[in-house]
Amino acid sequence: MASTISAENLSRLLPNVTHNETEAPQVMHQPWLTGLFVIMYALIFLLGISGNTLVVYCVVRNKTMQTITNIFITNLAVSDILMCLLAVPFTPLSYFLNSWMFGEALCHIVPMSLGISVYVSTLTSTAIAVDRYFVIVYPFKPRMKVCVCLLMIVAIWIISISISLPLGIYMELKEGSEGCTCEESWPRPQASQFFTVTSLVLQYIVPCSIITYCYAKVSLALKKRSRSKIGSGSKFRERDETEIKRKRRTNKMLIAMVTIFVCCWLPLNTVLLTVEYKSHITLWYYYTLIFFSAHVIAMSSTIYNPFLYAWMNDNFKKEFKLVVPFLFRTERERPVNGNYTQYTNVDTQPSVVINRSPQKDREKANDCNSPTNKQKAFYDPESEKVELKVNTDADSEGAHSA
Repeated sequence: MASTISAENLSRLLPNVTHNETEAPQVMHQPWLTGLFVIMYALIFLLGISGNTLVVYCVVRNKTMQTITNIFITNLAVSDILMCLLAVPFTPLSYFLNSWMFGEALCHIVPMSLGISVYVSTLTSTAIAVDRYFVIVYPFKPRMKVCVCLLMIVAIWIISISISLPLGIYMELKEGSEGCTCEESWPRPQASQFFTVTSLVLQYIVPCSIITYCYAKVSLALKKRSRSKIGSGSKFRERDETEIKRKRRTNKMLIAMVTIFVCCWLPLNTVLLTVEYKSHITLWYYYTLIFFSAHVIAMSSTIYNPFLYAWMNDNFKKEFKLVVPFLFRTERERPVNGNYTQYTNVDTQPSVVINRSPQKDREKANDCNSPTNKQKAFYDPESEKVELKVNTDADSEGAHSA
């Protein structure tokens, strides 16, 4: 997901905040405010770790969930877990303790890991947008293979590590009268400026442009397809409408993920850009309150995606109910009009989704004059499933699609 903050600025959070406490009084020194932020960071840490771990587990445990989009989503979840483990605890702790007490190794690892996490999220969101573009705009072209998807994820991590490597190299642990600080130490000021500009272009401008273009084309394609199919009086009009609605819902979920991420990082980006050009603002009495408010909002971006999946994605919702049923309705859903949905695994993809009425099956077995079943199969390249509809002459409505 395209972030509006450069990795280099992100690494400056620790030294900036640590220095401010020794230079001027801050409103964050009040115990009740400190306690409030500790609670918020703790909630973000717990929800971020548990929610994203649940996403990874659901995709790994069920092969039918391992579609291209879901594999990319899993990579996003891993990136969010990394952010929760490193960014959420270390930034506030270094301020509240007024010193970097985590050793020289973490002084190099933490800033670099933060940069890696943000870059992985950005590049993965771009890959999802590009994949959706080809699936929707060019539906008859072969879809990306799983092996290609995995190679792209490996490439994303290699690129992210390579770009963030300077953050691990040019960090230095300095000792002072007030304690240790973890600071950037570039060989030349021009190197820092070059890194900032490069990060801004690679992490924000280019990905945002690609994502905006892809989802704009996808929306236009779905709108055009909806008009043509609905207006053509197709024999399978209801199925076409359902397919288009489902694809629109998936796209809305993916666009919501990107929008939430960008909006969450915007306040922190604004604060850091202001400090970049007006450093004296860090002496302001309310600076740390504004900074940590923006930082909490940015870190909260790691907790929203699992809720989006549970709300807008039926497959994730079903998996969540199986893994953590106590968080959802405990009452077992009853079949509607005698219909039920059965998922039958096969040796190779795609999986087969069969809808049928158990009552009609029993009637057919006992009555040789029962209506004849009519079966129609449809392959959906997006969900990578074959949908088998079983209709009877006596029931023109047929089985409900899963």
